[in-house]
Amino acid sequence: PGTISFIGKAKFDGELKLISHLDAMVSMDSANMHMASLAGTPAISIWGATSPLAGFLGWNQREEDCIQLPLECRPCSIFGNKPCMHGDYRCMNIPPETVADRIIKRIGLQ
Repeated sequence: PGTISFIGKAKFDGELKLISHLDAMVSMDSANMHMASLAGTPAISIWGATSPLAGFLGWNQREEDCIQLPLECRPCSIFGNKPCMHGDYRCMNIPPETVADRIIKRIGLQ
């Protein structure tokens, strides 16, 4: 409820146009974060096995908008293509409230 899937409904330029109208976009450390950068839209990015310190943070995105856990095993992979050494992907145990709080803070609802 309250969501709309845009999958397959527009070409690349249409997706960028839609993203340009967002107050902020939530993304993992993926192409979507970089698409938000192209559109001039802030991205709240979620980082697990990888780290923005490896140089993959989107252009003009803020490091304080990166959500990540301070674990000694991170980053365990530069490209996120290695299995978790602990077998449990503890780096992804980010509470949904943390993401929601960062969104609220970023778009100025607080």
